[in-house]
Amino acid sequence: MTPSIQIIFASMSGRNRALAGHLQAQLASRAQTVITEISQADAFELPKADAVIVISYTYHDGELPDEAQDFFEDLKEVDLNRTKFAVLGSSSKKHLHFGRAVDYLTIQLNSSNGEQVADSVKIDQDPDADDLARVDQLAQRVLKSFED
Repeated sequence: MTPSIQIIFASMSGRNRALAGHLQAQLASRAQTVITEISQADAFELPKADAVIVISYTYHDGELPDEAQDFFEDLKEVDLNRTKFAVLGSSSKKHLHFGRAVDYLTIQLNSSNGEQVADSVKIDQDPDADDLARVDQLAQRVLKSFED
């Protein structure tokens, strides 16, 4: 059976939209993927997917983006029923709280009874080759979680 993976992203600059596309390309040969912008995503539908990957930038100095607020609040009421998940996102190391939105989402997905299958990935600004290698590793860990 081909696993279904929901890729949900928040992007102001286009970085995370590009990361969503990159992930989809990495997963396409072994999974059915759907990409959704976070303001259009329904947290209550997540348990229907085999896995979810959330990509978010960190706004200002450690905040979730405005467009992610409703999704995040809804996550507090969802039982993910051990749905596999991974989180990544862009930020700036110039900020005091680098990548804190990634941390908030990871904590909430765990609290919602999700199963974290890859370490969260934080990227400083635009991804370089090393960052993309870490994103590819995340994708491979998500795929490998279906073999276990």
